[in-house]
Amino acid sequence: MRYLVREAGVRQFLDIGTGLPAANNTHEVAQDAAPECRVVYVDNDPVVLSHAKALLASGPDGTTAYVDADLRDPEPILAAAARVLDFSRPVAVMLVAIMQHIHDESDPYGIVARLVAAVPTGSYVVLSHPARDLQATAMAEIADRMNELVAEKVTFRSRAEVLRFFDGLDLVEPGLVPAPHWRPASDLEAASPTVMWAGVGRKS
Repeated sequence: MRYLVREAGVRQFLDIGTGLPAANNTHEVAQDAAPECRVVYVDNDPVVLSHAKALLASGPDGTTAYVDADLRDPEPILAAAARVLDFSRPVAVMLVAIMQHIHDESDPYGIVARLVAAVPTGSYVVLSHPARDLQATAMAEIADRMNELVAEKVTFRSRAEVLRFFDGLDLVEPGLVPAPHWRPASDLEAASPTVMWAGVGRKS
């Protein structure tokens, strides 16, 4: 977020798969650096949306909005977001720890491509994804256990599989790396254990 706002100059964010509010939410980090930032949060969980509307209040100079929609159907997301975001100017599409819920049968790469096609040149995609090839044995056990216990199944992917989400985009340095290695603020942060790949791609 800090890179996108301070270095890339992005002022619009489409955060898909919001999750429950926590510390350092997208609009808080963005508006701390540039108060005029506009953020659209998207989720299809009514509990998440209820908490988000109650807790994720924009600063007075920016805008925060919420969309009840499913990532598997991106066109309604884009239509709703266009009421808040100006799609003639760069938008950062945030797909943070969400694509593991989109199985191969639902064409996850096609979904990301449709989102990328809708935003202009100079836009970005931020994507993180649980890894199948970091701590592989433990991650396989976690995936099996989750898929036995929860209705929302997960698909963990290898680095090569995650890299495909960035097809047609220019990867921002340092590329697709373990999440704490993406421009860490400190050596301590860089040394944090992780099971996530993370990267940022720019549409040129």
